[in-house]
Amino acid sequence: MEQNSRRVTISLETFIKRSWPVLAFGAVLLIGAIAGLTWFAVSGKGRKQPVVETVTATSTVAEAATSTSDLVSRALDGVLVLPAESRLQSYAVMVENHTDARPLSGPAAANLAFEIPVEGGITRYLLVFDATTTVDAIGPVRSARSYYVDLADGLNAVYAHVGGSPESLDMIKGMSGFRDLNEFSNGKYFWRSTKRVAPHSTYTRTDLLHEAAAAKNFKEGHFVGWHYKDDDALESTTSSVRGKEDGPKLKYGGSYNTSWSYNREENVYERYEAKSLQKDADGTVVKAKNVVVLSTDGQVLDNVGRLKIRTTGRGNAVLYRDGKMMKIVWRRTAGENFRFEGLDGTDVMFNRGTTWVEVTLDSGTFDSTEFSATSTAK
Repeated sequence: MEQNSRRVTISLETFIKRSWPVLAFGAVLLIGAIAGLTWFAVSGKGRKQPVVETVTATSTVAEAATSTSDLVSRALDGVLVLPAESRLQSYAVMVENHTDARPLSGPAAANLAFEIPVEGGITRYLLVFDATTTVDAIGPVRSARSYYVDLADGLNAVYAHVGGSPESLDMIKGMSGFRDLNEFSNGKYFWRSTKRVAPHSTYTRTDLLHEAAAAKNFKEGHFVGWHYKDDDALESTTSSVRGKEDGPKLKYGGSYNTSWSYNREENVYERYEAKSLQKDADGTVVKAKNVVVLSTDGQVLDNVGRLKIRTTGRGNAVLYRDGKMMKIVWRRTAGENFRFEGLDGTDVMFNRGTTWVEVTLDSGTFDSTEFSATSTAK
């Protein structure tokens, strides 16, 4: 018995002497594993993270990205966006303003808008939308006029319309690279509303305009944008403060007379037609951060009463911004966007957001905020 016990002892000692490197390595692994498990338990790294934490982290990153100096002014309206979104394709839609077509769809959503007289003593709009703007209905869409074609060309925009005057259609045919979208030959990008009577029944929307631009392989059209600034302060002792002056009153005639009322709290101008607050068909109020009254000259072109309006050269204008009025100058070369300058020749600074350009057919002075669309301002 003692001999057997001695043999076992000798065998164990022999095994330990021969196997100690393996045993030592195993002990190190065991200690490391215990330490690692302890660290995971204490730190929480081994736990599954709740979904809400992931969403919060993502939102924080997005907020940080949109609050950095990496953002730039979007060419169309000066809104701060990522550089990749600053110069996307714009869409210019010919929208009527006939009383039988009201309420309209789209004016309240436009990034830029022009109102200009047409024949018959009425006005018509060119509503311009950035490619990132989503609008479910724009219209009623109506026919082209040459001076609207000029403006769309200056913005390198896709120009959506329903037919046009002979002069405008001939003009478009002779323009190489013009991004034309005439409903007469591109009906699938428009629709006729059964709730409206023709010719006040044609509409489009931004997703159809995107589809058309892709199908026709229209290249992104770039243009020189304006200069932008942040809003003046509501109250301040160290910076420019908002004024209290309403926007312009424009005598386009009858139901087309327009005025702009200044909302100082929001720092926006609200649009009135025939003394009624203008709203889109969905109830959205038409507002602008800047209102420009642009004076030019024109003449009757044909026996229908269609007009020829000058869009190039130089002329007087007035800018309403931050509750204040300032006299400015407009300049434009064919194929380019308007340029606006102060009386000292420096570029005008617009507030970021929608600008409405009201075109009046006069070359008058600016002694008051009341303008006539067909004669010298009073």
